[in-house]
Amino acid sequence: MNRRQLLQALGVTTAVGVGGVIAGYFAYPYFAIKAQKDLMISGSKAVSRFVALLIAPFIEKNPSAKVSIEGGGSFAGLTALANGGIDLAMMSRDLNFDEFNLDFHSHLIGIEGIAIIVHSNLTVKSISLEQFNSILEGTIDNWSEVGGPNKKISIYNRAEGSTTRAFIEDLVMRGAPYAKNSQVCNSAADVTNSVSNDPYGIGYLTTRNLSDKIKTLAINGVEINNNTLLLKLYPLARDMFLVNRTTASQTAKDFVRYSLSSHAQDIFVKNGLTQVSR
Repeated sequence: MNRRQLLQALGVTTAVGVGGVIAGYFAYPYFAIKAQKDLMISGSKAVSRFVALLIAPFIEKNPSAKVSIEGGGSFAGLTALANGGIDLAMMSRDLNFDEFNLDFHSHLIGIEGIAIIVHSNLTVKSISLEQFNSILEGTIDNWSEVGGPNKKISIYNRAEGSTTRAFIEDLVMRGAPYAKNSQVCNSAADVTNSVSNDPYGIGYLTTRNLSDKIKTLAINGVEINNNTLLLKLYPLARDMFLVNRTTASQTAKDFVRYSLSSHAQDIFVKNGLTQVSR
């Protein structure tokens, strides 16, 4: 069964088996039946961190609006949208071909970059994605193999459940296991502190968590910055989308429009996203 067939099947079955109320809905996201909310937004956990920042200012501009937001994952949010249980789905990827045929409309609201970080004094300036993969796997375990000093590489990884780790697993690891000696950090701050105190450490962080305590590596000579992210030159980036149906409510359309306004984009930029609209 392909993804489109699964969406259609879920659309048939989600009317049964309701559970407890969550944020104005029943059993989000898999059995979503809409309750008394003007706007329900659900989906990607990574995107929800940023969209949540817009709720208060949007309500300030629309005092009568009742808005609720939940996580759950990109596909789960899209499934709930297809079923009519929510108004907007949050996705950390664009719609695929089958999903475009389901009368969805996606809106790019921001771009988040993921940086490879090392100690400020490390002489290495750039590596390839293949080399980064090999480092994380442990098949490259010495900096001399990528043009650095003859020193063993220390890997600082995010814990399971981290959306940044999940992104690295999908785009870089592609099912391969991490090196057994990689050290797990429970937060972005832990990664920063560990790498900044280890001259031969390596890790990864989203752009919003970068600091001057560490430095970033270019990928194939391409530095991470707003221009390279916007032009799709830097490969470790995730696009953030809001998705609605053609029959979306006026409140949903207003929220999408607001997310692309200069006011909302300024909020995103202050929290580490690359601006996509002026």
